[in-house]
Amino acid sequence: MLYPIRQNVRLSAGTVTLRAWPATVADAHLSDLLTLTVTLGTLRDEWANFQRGDLEPGVWAAFWRLIHASLEASSALPRPLIWNDRLELLTAMWELNDVEETAGKLMALTQRSARLLTRIQGQTTPRSTSSFSASSGRSHMPA
Repeated sequence: MLYPIRQNVRLSAGTVTLRAWPATVADAHLSDLLTLTVTLGTLRDEWANFQRGDLEPGVWAAFWRLIHASLEASSALPRPLIWNDRLELLTAMWELNDVEETAGKLMALTQRSARLLTRIQGQTTPRSTSSFSASSGRSHMPA
């Protein structure tokens, strides 16, 4: 499937052009991208029911960094931005950058990290070389 590389977004006070993130930007802003994916991804279907103040400042900080990374050099955000403008910008970033695929990658990475952590913890936990028999009250050493 081919994705568009830029998109004009009509906002209440004007139009901006957003571009898809190149790999270098996506890597540099990975934590921001994951913050948006996890936080806003779960809210995406019901964005219209939320207001700006319903989200933590850290989520909005990630949003602004990614918006600025997405703006075409010749584009500037018109002011003021209303809530619906933010939703339009979020939708455009989702469409341009296939954020849903990133969510899948995050889930796979999280699962892989959990398995690795479990394995590491298993290696650092001291293993007993003897067992105690409750019925006899004697310790049995392996042969």
